[in-house]
Amino acid sequence: MQIQEVLLNSKQILNHTITMNYKLNAIALLAFSSGISQVSFNNPDEAAIVSYQTKPINISNIKTEGSAYFNEEFKWGQVLVNGEVKSTGNLRYNAVNSEIELQKGKEEYTAILKRNYISARIQNELYKLYPYLDDTNNESTRIGYFIPLNEGNLKLLYKPEKKLRRGKAAATNYDRSVPPRYIDISSYYIQKGDEPAIKIYLRKKYFYDILGKDNIKEYVKSNNLKLNKKDDAIKVMEYYNNMLVSK
Repeated sequence: MQIQEVLLNSKQILNHTITMNYKLNAIALLAFSSGISQVSFNNPDEAAIVSYQTKPINISNIKTEGSAYFNEEFKWGQVLVNGEVKSTGNLRYNAVNSEIELQKGKEEYTAILKRNYISARIQNELYKLYPYLDDTNNESTRIGYFIPLNEGNLKLLYKPEKKLRRGKAAATNYDRSVPPRYIDISSYYIQKGDEPAIKIYLRKKYFYDILGKDNIKEYVKSNNLKLNKKDDAIKVMEYYNNMLVSK
């Protein structure tokens, strides 16, 4: 009789434990699900170009200086697949995460998938993914968004980019703490054909080394071009590409 009571009590305890674990798992799953919203696709084509996860537009109360965006406002734009318009909507570029964000309603946004055949045009600027050499070692190849500044075999690319610099806590009551802040680290690259782009500075030396001094020196001089200016650098790139085509 005593053995039967022990077995019955053990069975009741086991059933209670299983029930409690089931409830806890269900609660955890519900909490996880409520934290991630799913995109409701008005355009069925969007399923192929955006992430399923959405994020709230205003989520951070962290005190930082500056912004992760060059323009925080969403602007009307187009998402292109293989050069053809696939979807339209309000877009913006996250310069820290290197992501194109698509607004979903008034409170949320989602990210455009990073695929080499998917690009985005925000107002008059085209954002495309290009391979480039990591400028820290010029060996590893990475992928990132660039704005192409000219057409042709040799392209001048602008890489809009920011990073978050760490803050510094005050060491004493007499010191002033420094909040974290976003800083602009945008740069220029040159890509030849389909090769990974390489980082340059808008200086005469870089254009002479890559394009060939003898090829462009006279053109630069006769047109009084300043290669530290973006517009003049674009003119040199266009001249060089046209010269290749004419040969």
